[in-house]
Amino acid sequence: MKHLRQFVLLKLPEAPVAIALASSLNLVKSKLWPEEDFAWLAGRNIRLEVLDIGRGLTLSFQNGCFKRGTGAADVTFSASLADYLVLARRLEDPDTLFFQRRLSIEGDTELGLTLKNLMDATDFEPLLAWLPSRLRAHLPV
Repeated sequence: MKHLRQFVLLKLPEAPVAIALASSLNLVKSKLWPEEDFAWLAGRNIRLEVLDIGRGLTLSFQNGCFKRGTGAADVTFSASLADYLVLARRLEDPDTLFFQRRLSIEGDTELGLTLKNLMDATDFEPLLAWLPSRLRAHLPV
């Protein structure tokens, strides 16, 4: 069953997943970041690579909204799906994963640091609450 899921994930195009994540972030951004205007992110591309499934997605911030990014990434974060979930659940901070070489950041150093600090300060539970209960049950505790 695990191999079937990985096969399906490898065959999915990036666009629907990126659009779904961008839409989810737009729905919860005022709760996650009530004070943030994201001017520093406008027109920039962020790439999130999921190493264990060999896929990723690109996001950008344009006209006050997260969108699917196109073009080359300004910064790329790479980690396993489990480690992204660990970050989202705040079970580890990005610095710990970075120094354990479980999270890598390549590209624009200043942008990467700003994003890493934002991730560290964010409680992603409102976003995770949008996931179906069967999927949430399998998240790290």
